[in-house]
Amino acid sequence: FHYLGGLELSSYLSWYRYGNLGVQLFFIVSGFVIVQSLQGKKLREFATGRFIRLFPLFWILCTATYLLTIIVPHVVHLHLSDYFINMTMLPDVINGFFGHGGLIDASYWTLTVEFLFYAGIGIFCSLFSYKNIRYFLIMWLVFSMAAFVYHIDQNFYVKLFLVRHASYFIFGSSLALIATKQARNIYEKCIDWLLLFASAIYSVHIHSAAIPPYLNPNPLDPHIVKVLLIVFFISIPVLVYLSRYVKNPNVIRGLAIMGGLTYPLYLLHQRIGNVAINYFTNIYNISWNNFAIGFEVFIIAIAYILYLQDKKIRAWLRNRS
Repeated sequence: FHYLGGLELSSYLSWYRYGNLGVQLFFIVSGFVIVQSLQGKKLREFATGRFIRLFPLFWILCTATYLLTIIVPHVVHLHLSDYFINMTMLPDVINGFFGHGGLIDASYWTLTVEFLFYAGIGIFCSLFSYKNIRYFLIMWLVFSMAAFVYHIDQNFYVKLFLVRHASYFIFGSSLALIATKQARNIYEKCIDWLLLFASAIYSVHIHSAAIPPYLNPNPLDPHIVKVLLIVFFISIPVLVYLSRYVKNPNVIRGLAIMGGLTYPLYLLHQRIGNVAINYFTNIYNISWNNFAIGFEVFIIAIAYILYLQDKKIRAWLRNRS
């Protein structure tokens, strides 16, 4: 979507346009992972783990992206202050308060969402205990619903509670509680399943208001997106259930590498990728169609190298934390 979304193509139904739903999938996976990461940990341990997992590689690639915008000609140059604001992983929040600044990479907005999610759920569990995490999910879902009912979902301070994205995190979180059998009684088990179904139904119902429209909307988009979201909410629990039958160590290792590639690929693919694409297509007059597959293989190879180096950095930091 990020590589092809800006092209002026004749077909409004080109398959790539729905690739932006990967963001919602990302939030579901995040909710699934973070609920399990929180279990049995104090706030300091959780925060340290998240910092080591996210910040070192982000700082490296955020710096590389900023330097690239300075070095490569015909690229929008950002101020040094924007660079430092982006390095906090909270540029949208800071810019919202002070009314200026920009994202070094447009896709980095999701990191702000992730950061706020980690902070909110981590602080709640620290203050009220992990065993009460269901109350956090319930209150968050109710607040999100109220924001849309009363049409305050676009208010800056309300948006800090991630009302547009809450239901995806909640779906993943409740699925984690069910999959790892954390319910201590029938009451908690019912809450987990209720949250799972309620968040899925709610997400499908409000998707037209919560998910930004495409640059070139098609009348069928609301229906197609609705179907794709339903596919998400059905297939993800099925895949989680089937995962228990995956026993082959090589398959598990391969899946782990694929999962590990997603973060470095996310950090470098859009701004760095598009700068490289524009450079080759404009300077060398090469058609994007002629080297698209080769370039995508190349960017994934770079992501793999970064994944291996990031593993070493994280291991080094964990040994010293």
